[in-house]
Amino acid sequence: MTPDVSASPAALALLLPALFICAFCCLALAVMKGFYVKLHYLAPPAVLAGVLVAAAIAFEEGMGANAVKAGLVLLVLLIGNPVITFAAARAYHLRQVSRQEAEDGKREEEAQKDGADGP
Repeated sequence: MTPDVSASPAALALLLPALFICAFCCLALAVMKGFYVKLHYLAPPAVLAGVLVAAAIAFEEGMGANAVKAGLVLLVLLIGNPVITFAAARAYHLRQVSRQEAEDGKREEEAQKDGADGP
């Protein structure tokens, strides 16, 4: 028994660009260097592809319960994506700052030891 996965042309016309957006951003995440640069490629799948998928569900199912659920998921994505991106960037920044402070502390300790061993 195979599931019926046929979709209307309008839904396919919305889902294919969403697929390409997600695939491109996954490839960009793998290729790009630097944490902050990679963060920029998290938004298009959440925003653009999310809108396209929700619209495809609305076209396919009509304005019923499934379309409302898709709209609520889209709303969560639209609100949550910037918050999560900011939290990740802040956590990475704080980690870098704490590493830098730890390295500075080690250098200072070594300098004090070198000064104490001298004449």
